[in-house]
Amino acid sequence: MKKKKKKNRHILKYITERWSLFLYSGIVLYFLFGIVLRGNLKNYLLNNNSEITKAVIVNEENYWGNSPVSQKFSYSYEFSVEGKKYREDSRNEKLKIGDSIIIEYVNSYPKFSRVKNEK
Repeated sequence: MKKKKKKNRHILKYITERWSLFLYSGIVLYFLFGIVLRGNLKNYLLNNNSEITKAVIVNEENYWGNSPVSQKFSYSYEFSVEGKKYREDSRNEKLKIGDSIIIEYVNSYPKFSRVKNEK
């Protein structure tokens, strides 16, 4: 009976250690991908594997910074791929609602998009 309890404790300890390692690894990889690699991956995919389409500026304001004086912002653009609509910040304060622009996007992941001349 004592051997069985001891064996169960070892199994529980083993599972707990492995689960903790898996959890910590997942957190590190999430932040690595989300913060460091996302911008580089996005640019790489757009530079090497992008589709071009037309987008329209829509009434969604994206404010720059948190200065109480300037309140600069840009509008978002909207485009659709296979019937699904996507929106992204144009990052251009000169564009107005209803303007048409050319954008490029990654066909397999349309959330990665940018205005065509932006690099």
